[in-house]
Amino acid sequence: MAARKMATKVLNNKTCKQITDLVYAYLNDRLKPAVKRDFQQHLRICPDCVSFLNTYKKTVGMTRSLRAEDMPSKVRENILDFLRRRIRKTRASA
Repeated sequence: MAARKMATKVLNNKTCKQITDLVYAYLNDRLKPAVKRDFQQHLRICPDCVSFLNTYKKTVGMTRSLRAEDMPSKVRENILDFLRRRIRKTRASA
């Protein structure tokens, strides 16, 4: 029963959106211990976030094998435009 209460507390304190925002830092071991613990507890009770994490890992693994020279120029431009917009948005909200 205590484990269920703890799981509910973690789920209430961290939404799936908050958890998915931490995936990059989690995979690069850049989370503070308490945040990492909450992240891992959430994964124990949320199959959707586990699925997202696994898909993210696979995507990163696959994209590492891509070379920019092999990418169609339009695709590369679209990715760079997206990243530039994302950076500007991040800086604006900081």
